Amino acid sequence: MKVAIAASGETLDSQASPVFGRCSHIIVVNIVDGDFKDVKAIPNPSTTEGGGAGIKTARIVGNENAQALISGSVGPNAFEVLKQLEIKTYQMVQGTVKENLTLMSQGKLDELHPTPPRGRGLGIGGRGGRR
Repeated sequence: MKVAIAASGETLDSQASPVFGRCSHIIVVNIVDGDFKDVKAIPNPSTTEGGGAGIKTARIVGNENAQALISGSVGPNAFEVLKQLEIKTYQMVQGTVKENLTLMSQGKLDELHPTPPRGRGLGIGGRGGRR
C-alpha cells in the first residue's frame, strides 16, 4: 500500500506533522508486508505560498498515487480533494514518521474525519446556540 505522511523533515526519523497543508515535507512510502520501500521525501512548496495550501498539498499526495494519508489534521477543502481522489486519511500519533507508518501497517491508526469549516459549528452564535 502506498502511504503519504505529513512530516516535519525528510527522513523516517523525522517527527510526523500535526498539520497537513503547511507541513515541511510529504513522505511517501510503499508498505509491503510491514517493510518500507521506495521512500520518497517531497518538500512542500505550500509552506511559503499564499492560500489554498491544503488543496495544493492534497494534489501532491494525489500525484504520488498514494492510497492513504497520515496527518494530524486536514482542513475541509483538502479533505474533499482527498475524498475525490479516493485517498483514505488516518490520524497520526505523536512520534516519528517511522512509528506512524509501523502503526499504519499494523492497522492501529484511526481514520481521520473532516473538521467542520470555522464559523459553522454549533457553538455560541451557531445553529445550536440559544433561541
